[in-house]
Amino acid sequence: MKARSPTARSSLKAATHTRIVASAGRLFRAQGVEATSVGGVMAEAGLTHGGFYAHFASKQDLLREVLTHDHGFIRLLARRTPAPLGSWQRQTARVFADYLEPGHLDEVTAGCCFAALTGDAARADEAVRGGYRQAWRRLVGEVLRGPQEEALSAYEAASVAQRERAAALVGMAVGAVSLARVLAPDPAAAALLRGVGAQVQALLKALLDEFAPSSATKVPRRAALSASPAPAAPRSRPRAAAAKAASRTRKARQRARRAAR
Repeated sequence: MKARSPTARSSLKAATHTRIVASAGRLFRAQGVEATSVGGVMAEAGLTHGGFYAHFASKQDLLREVLTHDHGFIRLLARRTPAPLGSWQRQTARVFADYLEPGHLDEVTAGCCFAALTGDAARADEAVRGGYRQAWRRLVGEVLRGPQEEALSAYEAASVAQRERAAALVGMAVGAVSLARVLAPDPAAAALLRGVGAQVQALLKALLDEFAPSSATKVPRRAALSASPAPAAPRSRPRAAAAKAASRTRKARQRARRAAR
């Protein structure tokens, strides 16, 4: 049997790593981190228990990887198709509408670590919380980015006020899904999701309109807000010469008055 090349072995290991993370994410979201064993994760991935430690040092290490990379909400926003700004904004609004649709609650919580695992992340060590924070910045950046931007670049380029507003509407959406997960099947769950959905759409429209081109300048408002004021146009030479002549005349009159005294 022909031995695999180093490149093939590396590719296989990466694919196995991804399978373990995806399997862990599904189980963590469905039954919680505490109730999920390493053996259960590996069985879910179709692998033997012993292979786990070739990829992760511990279950907390695995949780950090899940909370850094395995987020359905980010994937939905990242899949938007590059398009003119109006279409791009409608796609963004559609993602939030789907995320907060009461009929999608089970599907959303099955794929959203933000809604399902925030409590587990809060109780985890600093490395795990660091992974969660990194993913949160990507999520907020996805809301802020334009069709040709990267999420983290958009996050860094945005003003503090824009980041706060994007974070607020994302937090409302995630928090509503997390609470609705507990309230369901009571009608209060659907009422919460519909109410928050309406508020999120209003906030989202106001935020995205800020980036729309101005009818007068066709410059994105985010760029306009950060732009320096244009320097005053220099005075034309004839006007400058006339001003100097007037100044000389005034001075000559003042000297004449002093001499007459």
